[in-house]
Amino acid sequence: MRRRARAGRRTYPYGLLVPVACVGTATAAEAVREFLDTCGIRSTVAPCTRRSYGPRRALRKLQVLVFADDAGRARRLVNAWTLPVDGP
Repeated sequence: MRRRARAGRRTYPYGLLVPVACVGTATAAEAVREFLDTCGIRSTVAPCTRRSYGPRRALRKLQVLVFADDAGRARRLVNAWTLPVDGP
């Protein structure tokens, strides 16, 4: 028997991991993951679920996931960080 989620709590398909960023390429996802690693936050990359796509779903194919305890800090860091641009 499945347990129902508590009211007000979001459930994610990756258990203890929650998304902090959705990006369009594997290179961008790896750059975000490496950035979080340098900040001391463990992360991984997974395909975006339908729910996490949002209105611009064609642009977001991968998501960066972290443990729920680190999610707030990770989101603040990612939002303040500028993804490096490749080449000239």
